[in-house]
Amino acid sequence: MTRLAIHQLGKTYADGTEALRDINIQADTGEIVAILGGSGCGKTTLLRLVAGLDQASSGTISVGGQVLTGTHPAISAVFQEPRLLPWLTTGANIAFGGGRLTARDRQARTTALLDRVGLAGYASRWPRELSGGQQQRVAIARALIGHPEILLLDEPFSALDPVTRASLHELLLDLWRDLRPTILMVTHDVEEAVVLADRIVVMRPKPGRVHDVLPVDVPRPSDKALPIFDLMKRRVTSAIDRSLADDRPPGLKSGSLWLSPWV
Repeated sequence: MTRLAIHQLGKTYADGTEALRDINIQADTGEIVAILGGSGCGKTTLLRLVAGLDQASSGTISVGGQVLTGTHPAISAVFQEPRLLPWLTTGANIAFGGGRLTARDRQARTTALLDRVGLAGYASRWPRELSGGQQQRVAIARALIGHPEILLLDEPFSALDPVTRASLHELLLDLWRDLRPTILMVTHDVEEAVVLADRIVVMRPKPGRVHDVLPVDVPRPSDKALPIFDLMKRRVTSAIDRSLADDRPPGLKSGSLWLSPWV
């Protein structure tokens, strides 16, 4: 069943900059869809529109058949930075995301999530006392406390070291198996997209458009040593390379030294 439907979505800013043009993306219930593309292809703009933090210039975004006109209680988000409230404890930061719950349910879910994200016993600690990885665990728990239908991820693991990032990938998939939200995630990391996503949408820049949609035929949990994993990464990288082809200077071949908008 289609949970999230983005139809003919466009965004043009007041200065005339066209950020997005005719974006069509669907995500089924419980599906994980990753968005990749070069700089300027509007990935974060797209997530902001779905989150209701900005208004589209054209097209529609629907959740369960209902057209969005602003923020929606069924949608939650995790950003590049944890954005924890420094005046609230770890437990209170998680509970803050459950404002629509009863006090009893909010407390029960906070306690359960602290345990699930490996922070049992940290409820009374302040955000400044947590590592970057721990803070992002709190941000994920806060986003999931209300059991959202749709979870938006805007590169929440990009600033973390590889070991911490891998552990949070496992945590996210573990929580996803239990709650089954539809996830729309933005990333620059091809390997991360292959590890997490069911489908990968490759966008092309200036303006942002859908270039290709690739199903991820890699079983979970992903074994990075398998040939199929490396093959999938190469397919995605090739699609990204093709999506940027029009922006290369004339006569410059693929793979030549060139400051790509991907970086």
